[in-house]
Amino acid sequence: MPDFDVIGLGALNIDRVYSVPQVVTDGAYLIDEVAVDAGGSSANTAYGLAKLGLSCGFLGAIGDDADAKIILRSFAEVGVDTSHIVRKPEVATGSVLAFADEEGNRAMYVEPGANALFEPQDLDTAYLASARLVLFSSFGGDIPLAVQRAAVEALPPTAAVALSIDALLAHGGLDALTELVSRCTITFANADELKELTGLELPAAAEALIELGCQTVVVTFGQGIARQRWMETATGERGEEPPIVCWLISKNGRWALPALPTHEGPIADATGAGDAFAGGFLWGFLAEEHPLRCASLGHVAAGFCLAGMGCRASLPTREALLARHARHFR
Repeated sequence: MPDFDVIGLGALNIDRVYSVPQVVTDGAYLIDEVAVDAGGSSANTAYGLAKLGLSCGFLGAIGDDADAKIILRSFAEVGVDTSHIVRKPEVATGSVLAFADEEGNRAMYVEPGANALFEPQDLDTAYLASARLVLFSSFGGDIPLAVQRAAVEALPPTAAVALSIDALLAHGGLDALTELVSRCTITFANADELKELTGLELPAAAEALIELGCQTVVVTFGQGIARQRWMETATGERGEEPPIVCWLISKNGRWALPALPTHEGPIADATGAGDAFAGGFLWGFLAEEHPLRCASLGHVAAGFCLAGMGCRASLPTREALLARHARHFR
């Protein structure tokens, strides 16, 4: 019997999110609000899953500084196991500088710091193998990516694998991720990142991952797009409205999730909404829910995230997630 429901392997950052009137390339504005919190894509998802009641652990690297203490304290709040997070002396913890404006535009700048120093000797494959599901996301740097390839090869066939594609991984192209994608149970990506990763338009971009061996590809569209001709449902039917927030493709079917306003209030910041979506989806997956219900749980979880600055401040408990889900989905 696995010791953990989920173990994450990826970057550990401190996110400094600045709310501004407009993200500009040339000009100046006053900052409206600043939020500082622990971050990292798979780290945010692990945090969210722990808050939903699952047993979670994490592997990654931090520096020996004040930011490292913030990361460990954040995980401790929800009970994420940090026994396999390694400290790198005389180096800063990874950090992200993010700017978000009122129209939803964002600009993010990443300093990998200790993340880039995660090495083969830092990887405990027995620890990873103790999870029902292992969640991968970007570290920043070639050495950590090679370690992730080695990690996925060492996993038992019974372990599920999820991969969250972000802009950094997308920049590297699909060839660099072939070993990971081919072993994936679920791959998450937004539409733009998936197109950059593969060099293809949808739906071919998602189909390319299925051809490599990924079992399910989950494509998100932010606030939603108009239904496309290739977004047929499992029965091959096509509707006209409403817009679509998520599209799923697997060898067993294709599903499109309608966009509903699940945030129930003003939107403060979209930082980490994709990580929150992955958390809600994976919670449903581990409960053996239908893929479309997993997607609707993810959509609702992302709606919670939009209410606060940064990813973690507004993530729901299990009870809150299910209560809001019941209000929006049958």
